Amino acid sequence: MPVTPRLLQLGLLSIFLVPAAAQAAPLYSVKNLGSLGGDSGDVRAINNSGSVVGYSLNSNNISSAYVSRNGAMHSLSPDKSTRSVASGINDAGVAAGQVLSAGGESRAVTFSAGKIDTLGSLGGRNSDAKGINNAGQVGGSAERADGTQAAFRYTPGGQMRDLGTLGGSSSLGADINNSGVVVGRADLANGQYHAFRADDSGMHDLGTLGGDYSEANRINDRGAVAGFSYLAGDASAHAFVFDNGIMTDLNTLGGANSVSYGINNAGQAVGSSDIAGGKAVHAFLYADGGMLDLNALVGPGFGWTLNYAADINDLGQITAHGCNTTGLCRGFLLTPDGGVAKVDEPGTPAILALGACMMLLGMGRARKVRPLRQN
Repeated sequence: MPVTPRLLQLGLLSIFLVPAAAQAAPLYSVKNLGSLGGDSGDVRAINNSGSVVGYSLNSNNISSAYVSRNGAMHSLSPDKSTRSVASGINDAGVAAGQVLSAGGESRAVTFSAGKIDTLGSLGGRNSDAKGINNAGQVGGSAERADGTQAAFRYTPGGQMRDLGTLGGSSSLGADINNSGVVVGRADLANGQYHAFRADDSGMHDLGTLGGDYSEANRINDRGAVAGFSYLAGDASAHAFVFDNGIMTDLNTLGGANSVSYGINNAGQAVGSSDIAGGKAVHAFLYADGGMLDLNALVGPGFGWTLNYAADINDLGQITAHGCNTTGLCRGFLLTPDGGVAKVDEPGTPAILALGACMMLLGMGRARKVRPLRQN
C-alpha cells in the first residue's frame, strides 16, 4: 500500500476523567466492534446504515478486511493468510479496499456479497481503493508504469482514470462523493503537496492554512472536504474543513496538531488531535463551530481511550478507534444518545494523565508527518 507521512504516532494512552456534566448526561452509546481473533484492528469508514469497515488482525495475526453490521464482524478476506484492508463502504454495503498478494503486490478491489473484484491498474504493480460512492464509482491511488503514483477514479464498466497532479510527479486519492468528485493530495512542481478536489473539469488545488503542505481525507455530497494542513512555518498541522472556497482551521484539543478524517453531509467533522501537554491523542467531533473531545461524550466507566475518529455518517454515528491501559485496541461504533450538544468555542475536558507514553512527533521538512492511522 502507498507509503504516506504521519503526523502523530501512538504510544500507550492515558486514562482520563470525564467532566461532571458529561458524566451526568452521556451523549453517545458505544458498541465494541470486536475482532477477528487478533489483538488489534483499525476502523476506516461507516455508511448510513451504521455498517463499519476497516481491518482486524485474525487468529493468524494477519490483517483482514472486515465489515461490521449489527454488532457482528465479518471477514471480507478470501482466506486467513491473505492480507487485505477495507477503506470505504457505500450505502448498498459494497466495500472498497485492497488485497495484498504473497509477493507483496497490492490490488485495488471491491468487496460485495462474498465476491472480490479487482479494479485494474494504471500500468504499475500496486493500487489501493479508498472510497466508493452509491453508483459504485471508486476513488483511490495506483502506480503508473514509471513507478509514480496517481489518484484515480474508477467507474464500473469502464476503467481507471488517471486524475493527474498539481504540477508534480504524483498524487494520492483518498475519497469520492456521490457526484464522482475525488479528493486527496497531489504534488506541486516545487516538491510540496496540497489537498485537491478533482471533478470533470480537472484537479483543483485547495491551498493550505499557511504552510507548505495539506491533504484531503474525505468529501461529503455538498463538496465540503475534511483533511489537515500545516500552518505557517510547517512546525504544526491542524484539521480543516474546506467549503465554499474557504479553508477553515478547526484548531485542536489543546495540543499542537490535529487532523480530520471524516465529514458528513451536515458538515460535522471527526478526527484526532493532540491534547494539552502532547502526551496523547484523542478523537474529536467538530460541530457548531467547536471541537469536542469524544472521550468526554461517552460517559463514565467506558474504560478505553478513543484516540481517533475515522468517519461520521448522516445520522451522526461515529466510528472510532480506542485502546485500554493494557495496550489492547479495538474499533467502536458511537451512536448519538439524546443528540449532540452545541459548542460555542473549542475546549478541552479535564484530563488526568496516568503513566502515558510520550507521543513522538517529527516535523522536519525532509520527512513530512501525519496522524497515527495507517493508510
